[in-house]
Amino acid sequence: MAKIHIQGGVSDEFFEAAAYSLVPKHMKKRKGGIGKREKIEGLLMVSVPLIGFILFTALPILMTLWVSFYDLKSYDLSTMVWVGFGNYKKLFTMDLFWTAVVNTIYFSLCVPINLISQLFLANLLTKAINKTFSKIVRIILYVPTIIGGVAISLIFDWMLEPNYGVFNVILSAMGLPKVGFTTTFGWFMPSVLLIKWWSAGMNILVLQSALANVNVTLKEAASIDGASDRQIFFKIVIPQISPMLYYTFITEFIAASQEMSTVQMLSGTSGIGPGNAAVTLSYLMYRMAYVYVFTEGFGVSSALGILLGIVIIIFYQVNDKISKKWVSYD
Repeated sequence: MAKIHIQGGVSDEFFEAAAYSLVPKHMKKRKGGIGKREKIEGLLMVSVPLIGFILFTALPILMTLWVSFYDLKSYDLSTMVWVGFGNYKKLFTMDLFWTAVVNTIYFSLCVPINLISQLFLANLLTKAINKTFSKIVRIILYVPTIIGGVAISLIFDWMLEPNYGVFNVILSAMGLPKVGFTTTFGWFMPSVLLIKWWSAGMNILVLQSALANVNVTLKEAASIDGASDRQIFFKIVIPQISPMLYYTFITEFIAASQEMSTVQMLSGTSGIGPGNAAVTLSYLMYRMAYVYVFTEGFGVSSALGILLGIVIIIFYQVNDKISKKWVSYD
């Protein structure tokens, strides 16, 4: 290949041509688009996740939507009877459905409560404190995430046991009456919220990472100009970590709206808890489809699943519009 000399040295075209000559032939761009081999390789790489999405996401959603318009009170699809929107209408006439709605909203309170407390703890961990102490605290907060929700629920179920649980033993030692944390309607959901707060250590680490990436120059400039720590936190820090706050809020709310495992682990053998306090929308779906399949059935359960999905989508879209006013991606 001939060198192309210009005044002052070798031109850029020479280096581009030299670099192109080192590229393997099958990777070079062909006239008219990519080659047949690249197309096959691309299709093979896409096919595995695409097949998984179709089999385990798209198909179940379509089947759920289809079954929601039928009365199906068995495991035999041939017994389905078309009822149109009858299953959706039936849901709004069920007392247990409205109880599940209230319980799910109540449980969703853990999202803002946890987010505020987690942001507070994450902010403390980013301060100039002993690094060893900070690492120990992070490990303690992250351990519940590794153990898993069911195991944590079982541990707290033992600790909150109404007669011989750790908390009630301490209350008795102090001369105070024992409390039925998991057997009393008024104490059941607060106990669940306590468990969920303890199980959300992952968010603390995520928020701490976001806080560690805040532009220090802006904080120092604001401090020199006389801004207080509170003003710096709300005017500089919060806007810079707002994308992570928004992401955490949305994902935690979606998870809260589908909560089932923690409340079921504390509800005992009844599955519904004291005064139906453990009945969430997700558990109600399970209950209608598998516990009372011959009386309520898959049709009503599928209708509830579709409704819950619609609510989550609407909630996300509304918050996406609102987020444009307070989330900064600059």
